[in-house]
Amino acid sequence: MDSKTIGKFIKEQRSNKELTQKQLAEKLGVTDKAISRWETGKGIPDVSLLIPLSNVLEVSINEILLGEKIEEEKKIEKYEETIVNTLTTNKKQISKLHKIIYALLVAVEIVAIYGFTIGASPSDAMGLLLGPAFIVTPLVSLMLGSTNISFKFKAIFPWIVLIAFFPSNYLYWDTDQAFEVGIMYGLAHLIFSYVFVIIGTGIVKLIPIIISKIKEKGI
Repeated sequence: MDSKTIGKFIKEQRSNKELTQKQLAEKLGVTDKAISRWETGKGIPDVSLLIPLSNVLEVSINEILLGEKIEEEKKIEKYEETIVNTLTTNKKQISKLHKIIYALLVAVEIVAIYGFTIGASPSDAMGLLLGPAFIVTPLVSLMLGSTNISFKFKAIFPWIVLIAFFPSNYLYWDTDQAFEVGIMYGLAHLIFSYVFVIIGTGIVKLIPIIISKIKEKGI
């Protein structure tokens, strides 16, 4: 779906009906600014407005979404085209949302790791080591596992955690200790992250099964 094409089509059909933007807006229960946004391609009508809009303009919803008049013999073909375009658009939007969520979780993990390190005092050694490993990493990994993000990206996450954790040790320990601690607790982060990603993924898969069983038993 192309917003500019849809907008141009809406404007043409509105003009054909000799309606002003304000008059069309009143019929749809929206503002004339909303109509202006549609017609300039800066936005598209909400799904709930497609039927009223199609009724007012006397065109099909499919014609609005394609931004063109459809000949009778091509209606089925165009209908299928609209479905494919809509599914493709939805898939891209979901993929974009997943990337944002993934980036946020990675950022939370890295900020937590370096936050613990930068804020640590000389007596905070154990808290510095155990805090991220036993609190932050499991929690963030569980959250990641419970999303619908591709398991391929989930599997990469623990290695990102390891790579982020290892250099942080050099901010607190001397060189020899930093390397030893990095190996030991870096692997702990890796393992904890994998375990909780898998647990989160399993929980998400179990929920529909549990709901289905409950419905079958009529609870």
